[in-house]
Amino acid sequence: MFQAMGTHGPVLSPLASLVLDVLLLGSAFWLLAKPSQRPVMDSLILLTLVASVSLLRVVMQPLPNVQPVTVAALLVGAQLGARRGAAFAVLVTMISNFFIGDGWWTLFQAAGWASVAVAGSRLSLVTPSGLNVRRAVFASLAAAVWFDVVVSLSILDGTIGPVGFLVYLLHGLPFDALHMAGNFAFVVWMGSWFTGLLEEEPALDEIEFAVVNSHGIDG
Repeated sequence: MFQAMGTHGPVLSPLASLVLDVLLLGSAFWLLAKPSQRPVMDSLILLTLVASVSLLRVVMQPLPNVQPVTVAALLVGAQLGARRGAAFAVLVTMISNFFIGDGWWTLFQAAGWASVAVAGSRLSLVTPSGLNVRRAVFASLAAAVWFDVVVSLSILDGTIGPVGFLVYLLHGLPFDALHMAGNFAFVVWMGSWFTGLLEEEPALDEIEFAVVNSHGIDG
């Protein structure tokens, strides 16, 4: 299934690529399998976000290591939860890599961004008053470093030792800095706006409960 070693890990055969894509797609659907009170609306919101961020990543590909997906995954996880955030990360990785380049590294990119989304769901980045920009900035800077380290694991094939891997990470520091700078700009410039897009409208049964409860109190 693995034909040879490439720059970012083994070069996959067509069969191995198919297996990898099926596993990633299956994991995304499994993450989305949790029942929702608004299945249609939730699906439309998520698919719109996936398409938009995938397109943005493809368009911004010429900019070295500026990754809009990192901040998007962080905020989607913070606003929509770990499961939908992770599914978002996996789907964006697959769709954008279809145009940019698919391979062994796709697995590590999906894992990196999914873990960023899960972290975002645990960091209380969104409060009733909106996005905590300061906390989101620090989280996005840490997420850039974490993602780059996770993706770098794709080169470990048994022939690279700890020293070689450390040298590889050190050579990537300028690109890590670009990733962090991009994340900082995304959070400050459009973090609050993006979070506002993700605000969930109340479900129909929640509205009915509120109306009935209000009439009950008035009566």
